[in-house]
Order: sequence, then C-alpha cells, then structure tokens
Amino acid sequence: MIKVLFFGGLQETAQTESCLIESQDVTNVRDLVVALSEQFSPSLINALNDETAMVSVNQQYAGWDVQLNDADEVGFLPPVSGG
Repeated sequence: MIKVLFFGGLQETAQTESCLIESQDVTNVRDLVVALSEQFSPSLINALNDETAMVSVNQQYAGWDVQLNDADEVGFLPPVSGG
C-alpha cells in the first residue's frame, strides 16, 4: 500500500487528508494519479494532472517519474506563489 497525503487546497478538494492506494499497478507518481482517479473527483485529478503540484516521496521532494515502492508515502502539495 502507498499512503497518499494531501495538503492545502488539495486536501480541501480531496475532502480528506490521506488515503491508501494499492501499489500493485503503481510504478511512479503519474500511475498513482491514475489510481487516485478511481476514488476521487475529477476536480482533484485535474488539479494533479497539470503537474504544478509539488510531490514528496517519503518526506523528500521528488519528481513525477520517481519510482514508487510498496509502503512509500507520497505527499501532494499545492503550487506555492510568493511575492
């Protein structure tokens, strides 16, 4: 199982702070988003599919192509803007 965490506005859109996803068919973060589309609203999946969200794997920033393993923890953080 892969633990998925949502932060900020993504948490509000997902209507939960976390979930568990079977890791069987998930090899990278993009595959994870496909797996998430089976349980979450299109608005969340659209927000993730544009890949502006930051991704962390096991509490380290990571890219969308990073290899995922069973028991990994993946966090999705909304884009950050500053002034």
